Amino acid sequence: MDKSIEAAEVLAVDGNFAVVQLPGRNFPAAAIQGDSLSVLRDTIKELSECLAEGDLDEAKYPLAEIESVISAMMSTYEDASQERGFKLPYAT
Repeated sequence: MDKSIEAAEVLAVDGNFAVVQLPGRNFPAAAIQGDSLSVLRDTIKELSECLAEGDLDEAKYPLAEIESVISAMMSTYEDASQERGFKLPYAT
């Protein structure tokens, strides 16, 4: 691994989430604070447990939370990409 460190450009910040442009990459990256990443993982684990137990009613809550977090992140990502003239690396 190359020990040289190049600065990433921060394109947008929204709470515990940021959109950054890493040097040498064609598309921006999504960055999430470690504590927020841990909460997201725990929410996915909760969803998995609900599904394993067959409790579809309880599974709705963590699934809705995951969808809300990911949707907010993607919205920030798409807005920041559009503002900077980047095409999205996926179809919408």
